[in-house]
Amino acid sequence: MKKIKIEKLNNFHQDKFNSSKFYKLDFGIENIKKDQIELTTILATLSGFSGIDIVANKESIEITNYSINKAKRKSKELKINLNQEPLIFTSFSMKSFSKLEKNQIYKKIEFLQDLHIDVIDIHLNEFDNSYNIEQLDLIGSIFEDKIISINLSRKRLSNAHMIDLLKTFRSNLRKNFIIEVEGIKFYKNDFSQILQTISTADIINKQFKQESPKYNKIPIILGNVNDNKIEELAYECNVPFNGISINYPCVKNFLENKENLCKDNKYIELINEIKKNFLKN
Repeated sequence: MKKIKIEKLNNFHQDKFNSSKFYKLDFGIENIKKDQIELTTILATLSGFSGIDIVANKESIEITNYSINKAKRKSKELKINLNQEPLIFTSFSMKSFSKLEKNQIYKKIEFLQDLHIDVIDIHLNEFDNSYNIEQLDLIGSIFEDKIISINLSRKRLSNAHMIDLLKTFRSNLRKNFIIEVEGIKFYKNDFSQILQTISTADIINKQFKQESPKYNKIPIILGNVNDNKIEELAYECNVPFNGISINYPCVKNFLENKENLCKDNKYIELINEIKKNFLKN
């Protein structure tokens, strides 16, 4: 697999992508209670997650930053070497902007410029590809100093639309971006979701990334994942990827009835359990 290159990333996170060990905790685009964000972010940071993805809400982003800093202080107490704090992704759906003019969209998201975030994660919900490209270019122009993450799923876009969108966005001189792919959720059949995600990544690899060396440097994250089983299947199917995005509800369910470990100051025990179940560092 060709080495990825994002100019705005430091060597530590570049290496995580290049070794396919970039793990992101994804809170989704819903509002989460403050105490849940804080505890889960602290544990994720101490466990070695490479990224935290939070809804584009000022309070939620500020809590995430606060929690990462709290984890850094806790790491010294526990003698854990963090190496590097996680990247902060912030997500929103373009569906909420579908009837707005450009200046209205700008007013709704300009507050993000004043917050400490690294990546703008855009969930595309429109079938109109020209509109998708127009909005991506707008967001890219507003946040020129940020990395843009494009969230793609075949439940909204055809294969051809996804490839066209990526080529157009890249040709518009946008070099610092990440691709995140999601499958189509079939009821509670997690295996179908995994197959759809890997299949989408395979299409992007073969029809986009392999077409040009400049495309090959763009990382792909397997999204909407419940655990690290998807990694094994992706390797078996010979589908390259650079990271996975693990759903918050799965981590929340895992942590239920384990919070007392924190109260009893048994952080190390809990951190090791999180690593075993979600990470393969």
